Amino acid sequence: MQEDQATRPCRVRHYVLATPDQDFVCQQLYDFLGLKPTPKRDGPSPTEAFGFSTAMMRVGTTLIEVVQPLRKPHLLHNFFDSRGGQDGGFMVVMQTYDADALRARAGAAGLKFAMDMDFRGQRLMQFDHKDFGTRFEFYKYTPEENWWGDPLNGPYSDSPLAEEIVGAEVAVERPAEMAATAAAVFIARQEGQAIICVDDRRIDFVAPTETRLRGLNAIYLKARDRSRVGDMARIANVDFKLV
Repeated sequence: MQEDQATRPCRVRHYVLATPDQDFVCQQLYDFLGLKPTPKRDGPSPTEAFGFSTAMMRVGTTLIEVVQPLRKPHLLHNFFDSRGGQDGGFMVVMQTYDADALRARAGAAGLKFAMDMDFRGQRLMQFDHKDFGTRFEFYKYTPEENWWGDPLNGPYSDSPLAEEIVGAEVAVERPAEMAATAAAVFIARQEGQAIICVDDRRIDFVAPTETRLRGLNAIYLKARDRSRVGDMARIANVDFKLV
């Protein structure tokens, strides 16, 4: 059983956008996706102790998280400063089924985690954004389905626009090399030179340009109405593309 878990592919669980105006970005997402606003929990959010507020919504079985710093200085302000003050795609959050095996694969690739810690009863391991273009954060969830946001049972509405989030695009230098490294570390299939398939989701690594900043810059949504394929909305400097 342990061997099976060690070789089990990782899974994409949610995407994080960072913004100084959470309400504005959330409303844009609700309008585009046709979602009802997610009810807010009573009392303070657990993340407030870490200096940021968070809001989540669901598309299919995948979550979109929107975070906003509550005080200065904060890591999120460093992120905005690195982008000339712009908000944007901050992180891809994934699930690993064997933390030790992930740690070993990272070490074999010459990588170290920027964070490797217990967080609210779960194991958290995060790669620095310098490694793969954006932060890739991994959790070893215990129990296995006890992951943040509880998307299958939480208070979320279904999007009439999109069935699921099926992939994303990350801009990084040497995209083919980064894809090969990510495929080995994440246990993913590499397709073409710079695309990896992480279980049933894909991540496209592309080169940064003057108009496409380094980092998470696009999210792919499976359109329910196939006539909408190709439509797009730009929210928090991330392109939400219907495919």
